[in-house]
Amino acid sequence: MKFRTLFLLLIVPIFSLKAQNKVEEYLGIPGPISLGQKVYHLAWSSHPNDMYFKQEYIEPKENINKYNSMVLIDFVKGDFNLKEVIDRKIAELDEMKKINPIVNYQILEKDGEYILDFLISENSKDGKEVLIAERNVYRYKLITKDANKGLLLFAISQRGYQENMDQFFKNLKTNSSQLIETVGNYKIPEIKIK
Repeated sequence: MKFRTLFLLLIVPIFSLKAQNKVEEYLGIPGPISLGQKVYHLAWSSHPNDMYFKQEYIEPKENINKYNSMVLIDFVKGDFNLKEVIDRKIAELDEMKKINPIVNYQILEKDGEYILDFLISENSKDGKEVLIAERNVYRYKLITKDANKGLLLFAISQRGYQENMDQFFKNLKTNSSQLIETVGNYKIPEIKIK
């Protein structure tokens, strides 16, 4: 049951809208988070149950509902097999790929952590136009301290919209490895659940 809960939480539609007046800091990572040349501030958070915590960070001039770049930190308490978590996410992406040719991914593993670099899109109903393209670099890490044992997801999400789609794909081609290195080399702060 715990794994099913984790799976459902990690596949919540990425394109959903968020509305929240008060942002709670649950993980002891209030920000700002500096990645590359960008600085991200905590903009949205959720703690829907005792096991799951989610925090999202954007640049000050960004809109949480129509961002260009966002940092995500998710934490799920419990014991997990990291390979099984990755395999489930890959299965989800493979299903999406059957009906969406833009969906693509690669997996990297180092020192017991995994990085999943993937591209998804939201297309017009007739499938002829890409409305939103989204590149995500997810870094999965097991936290083994007894008080905060669980699965940590540290990620960056970048989006392209109809008005800047060509530039989005151009940047994707020229800077694909840079974002992976940035996420992979980031020193993740210690989780301190409040």
